[in-house]
Amino acid sequence: MLNAIETSQLQTLVAVAETRSFSRAGERLHVTQSAISQSVKNLEIKTKVKLFHRNGKQILLTQEGERLYVLARDFLDRLKATVDDIQYDNTSMNGRIRIGTLNGIGRSWVAPEVVKIMREFHGLTVELILGFNDDLLQEFNNYRLDLLILAEESMPLTGKKVALDQECSTLIFPDSKEFDIKPDITLDEFSSYPTILFEGNDHLYQKWCYQKFGKIPTDINIRYIVNSHGNMLNAVSEGMGVAVIPTHVLRRSHLKDRLKTLGKSSEVPSYNFYLAYHHESEEILRVKTVIDRLVTCNNPLSSGH
Repeated sequence: MLNAIETSQLQTLVAVAETRSFSRAGERLHVTQSAISQSVKNLEIKTKVKLFHRNGKQILLTQEGERLYVLARDFLDRLKATVDDIQYDNTSMNGRIRIGTLNGIGRSWVAPEVVKIMREFHGLTVELILGFNDDLLQEFNNYRLDLLILAEESMPLTGKKVALDQECSTLIFPDSKEFDIKPDITLDEFSSYPTILFEGNDHLYQKWCYQKFGKIPTDINIRYIVNSHGNMLNAVSEGMGVAVIPTHVLRRSHLKDRLKTLGKSSEVPSYNFYLAYHHESEEILRVKTVIDRLVTCNNPLSSGH
């Protein structure tokens, strides 16, 4: 039965699942609606399960259809990536590279550096994915990413790793009389200020406090919790409280001139960042070249750049 399922039928399944319509799926695949309907029917016969049901005008996946859709989408993505790779000579700079990293360093460093590399190598295509640790790790472990850039403690167990640089973080606060913070501030004074945290367990905030005061405050005057450094910057600029963010995020922000810090002496190390790649990538020139460029170029993670 597995050998009888055709790639075109899996493409139809994915198209119908994502468009929720036979007609729109036909438009996507450039075939008639009746061809889509017949393809779904044939796939249901081969799998011996019902894959879709109607909900008003929409076509929705059944529970069994959802499981097959996830598998089909993953298979088709990996098939396309593999075909793309083998179409290019591994000794040339032509072809695709998929890079995954966090939003912060992705925007501050990786994305601008990738553009520089692509300007030099016109046959190179880069897919840059900015996301969260767990999602990126899964993509890398499933070979949907060629390169992965994360903090050391988040590195995958598989693949090879190269050290990049150490990220630094800094305290930011509003430029107003209500936040007259000096370098000699005490922990009790500091923790009394309204505070903006990155998620509930803000590791950068905790590390900054430990480096500054030797311990982490137990009673924090929390005003706002959000999982976005950009939104934290905006909240601080609006006078809502203090926050600790990566220095490279502050440097690229258009709000930096509206905020205050305690200067370079109060910037503290936060995370060591590494680049991971698959062992077989060492044989692919375009991947090896991009790795070399990212490892050797100046990047804005630390306060030294």
